[in-house]
Amino acid sequence: MVCSGNLCRSPIAEQLLRARMNGYAVRVHSAGVIAEDGARMPQEAATVSRRYGGDPSGHRSRLLTEAQLRESDLVLTATRAQRSAVVRLLPRMSRRTFTIREFSRLVRALLDHDAESHRDPAGLVDAVRSLRGFVTPPEDPSEDDLEDPYRRQIEVYEAVGASLHLCIETIVVALSRIVPLSRPSDVKDVGAKARDAADCPQSLQFELP
Repeated sequence: MVCSGNLCRSPIAEQLLRARMNGYAVRVHSAGVIAEDGARMPQEAATVSRRYGGDPSGHRSRLLTEAQLRESDLVLTATRAQRSAVVRLLPRMSRRTFTIREFSRLVRALLDHDAESHRDPAGLVDAVRSLRGFVTPPEDPSEDDLEDPYRRQIEVYEAVGASLHLCIETIVVALSRIVPLSRPSDVKDVGAKARDAADCPQSLQFELP
């Protein structure tokens, strides 16, 4: 998960996905394209993360590096500009980097039409990438971006948190079907909960400053 300072959007997304995928063999991390290492999340961002089941207590910001990207199978960014920054840092990641709203939108289309044919994470990413250009994009490209709530009103944090929650739940529906279990005794019925949440329309839209 990647955003600017690794203080709000990417850590919330990281913490929500980690919580939903507890017990599955998946590692989730976050970083920022202009982050300073070691900063804590703002209280507002931490509160939003907890509201949706995340654990912000141990988070410290870190700067995105090429080494981190080399170890990643999938990179989800808060905005299209950050996706471009990732690709500039490591061009080969263009095939595995999406904004989180774009990835969620394409995953939803994949689940609607081809829910059972992809049996591993690499295949899922390839299948989602193949839908670029075939699934109708939003009329306003900025709808694939998440607004930056940093140092803004709590309502902005809450809107971003709600949007991330919907995106994460859609992604979990797909991942929980193909990622192997690592600790079966720890797993709750995240798939069923995520499927219920994925039925909610992703209607939140933002205008970027």
